[in-house]
Amino acid sequence: MDQATLDTGTRCFRLTDKGRACVDIVECEQQTLGSLSRYLHDVLMMCGTGIWFEQLRQFMPPRSLEESLQSLQNLGLIERVH
Repeated sequence: MDQATLDTGTRCFRLTDKGRACVDIVECEQQTLGSLSRYLHDVLMMCGTGIWFEQLRQFMPPRSLEESLQSLQNLGLIERVH
C-alpha cells in the first residue's frame, strides 16, 4: 500500500469550481450525465461541499472508490482538503 492510499482515510474531498460547474450542468433538466459514469457522478455529487473518505466508504467499496476519487481529481472536478 502506498502513502497516498494510507492517507486517503484521513482526507476530505470537495468539489472544485470546475466540479461545481459540472454538477450544475448535469443537474439541469435538459442535460444528461455526459461522459461521467453513473458511479463517478454519484461520487462527485457526494463530495458536495466536503466529505471524508471514511464517510464515502460507507456507501462504496474502497478500491473502486479510490479509483473514482483519483479519476475525478485527474479531471479537476474534486480536490483534497488538507
